[in-house]
Amino acid sequence: MRTLGLIGAALLATTAVAGAADSGGAATLKVTSSAFDDGGRIPAEYTCEGKGVAPPISWTAVPPATKSIAVLVEDPDAPNGTFEHFVAFNLPPERKSLPTEAVKSIAPGSALKTARNSSGTIGFAPICPPSGRHHYKFEVVALDAMLDLPPGSDAQSVRAAMQGHVLARGELVGVFGKR
Repeated sequence: MRTLGLIGAALLATTAVAGAADSGGAATLKVTSSAFDDGGRIPAEYTCEGKGVAPPISWTAVPPATKSIAVLVEDPDAPNGTFEHFVAFNLPPERKSLPTEAVKSIAPGSALKTARNSSGTIGFAPICPPSGRHHYKFEVVALDAMLDLPPGSDAQSVRAAMQGHVLARGELVGVFGKR
């Protein structure tokens, strides 16, 4: 009877650890930018009013079991639903930042892959709200697997492939509205 109790407890613990991969139990990463503070205004340089390039972002160390990192940038305030500005996946776990240059220089054939953004292109779609003030969520996700998806997959496919593999996540939110 006691052995059965220990086995049951072990099964519950294993299930809890496996379930934490996508539940609220995932560890937290701190995501920051040298260009803006969390909740702060994204400088025009990183929008269609400037160079239209991705702002630099950094994150804290990922859990030891991390096999890859995904970076997703979205505008949930877009008039036709969430607009995906950028989705990259299969970044190496030792990486702790994504500078502007890295977004532009993703080499064809590298393990790092990008999905199609909501503009239908690969790479970063410039921040350019049609009107009003929008919130832009920069999310970094540590995964326990490499995602077996081809470059140019859509963001929905990347999000679906991440299910059950999330070890840690964090986000940074910036705001921008045209002047």
